[in-house]
Amino acid sequence: MKFKYALGMLFLLLQIGTIIYARFVPERYFCWAPYDEHTKYAISIKINGELLSKQHIKKRYHYQAVGWEPRAIENVFNLIWEYETTYGIDDNAQVQVHYSTNGHEEKVWKFPK
Repeated sequence: MKFKYALGMLFLLLQIGTIIYARFVPERYFCWAPYDEHTKYAISIKINGELLSKQHIKKRYHYQAVGWEPRAIENVFNLIWEYETTYGIDDNAQVQVHYSTNGHEEKVWKFPK
């Protein structure tokens, strides 16, 4: 019985820990709260001076080139960064993401910085 109690407490503490951690990082994967950010975005990529089509971008990242992100926009940035620093490292891609969160002023995120 003590083992089950300790296991249950450990499980709850791990959940509480991930929720607290998630409140202080931009990705917020484990917040367990309604998504409070809605971001419209458009991804553009140039490789060797040539602009990729929306279909090529979708094939490259397995993600829409233009769309709406109901979670933190950092999820999109992480997806691009991970691809470009691994599979696409030799492509010398220049990526820009134009985005607007919750209707605020449009911003631009670039890779590489």
